[in-house]
Amino acid sequence: MQTPEIITDRLVLSPLAPVDAETLFEYRSLPEVSRFQNWEPTSTNEAVLFIERLARVEFDTPDTWYQFGIRLRESDPLIGDFGMHFMDDGCQVEIGFTLAPAYQHRGLGAEAVVGVLDFLFTQLRKHRVFASVDPRNRPSLRLLRRIGMRQEAHYHKSLRFKDEWADDVVFAVLASEWVDRPGIGGHAD
Repeated sequence: MQTPEIITDRLVLSPLAPVDAETLFEYRSLPEVSRFQNWEPTSTNEAVLFIERLARVEFDTPDTWYQFGIRLRESDPLIGDFGMHFMDDGCQVEIGFTLAPAYQHRGLGAEAVVGVLDFLFTQLRKHRVFASVDPRNRPSLRLLRRIGMRQEAHYHKSLRFKDEWADDVVFAVLASEWVDRPGIGGHAD
């Protein structure tokens, strides 16, 4: 499958490119951003290598992660990234998203998630999409609830993360639930 672009009212989600490496490194290495991230680059070169590895991954391949860049439609700067883990069964996808601090609290994260969920359910016909969140990441918890994902579980001290045991909260939504939801709109805040 050719890698698609996902376009919303204000955003374009498309494959990361080598030109994105410096910006990706800049926001991903900030302590307030990296706090809840599994991957935090230690240099621009590490971000370049990450993007080069992604270029060899075919979109929607079971048991792979694919990372999109999140860009503003009007001016095209990279403002964040969006990961999709296509599960072995071919029917489920785990998602994760990161926005640079300057672009948070504007509804852009919610718009990106809604755009991706619409795409995964309508274009790729996925059955279930889920997200795993550290419960200390309150903005992500609020965002997932606001767009209509439901909390399925709260696992206590279940993940070894950055040399400590962390809780894991799982949110999910089924295709049938997404289709039947009330209108959310592209500018959820």
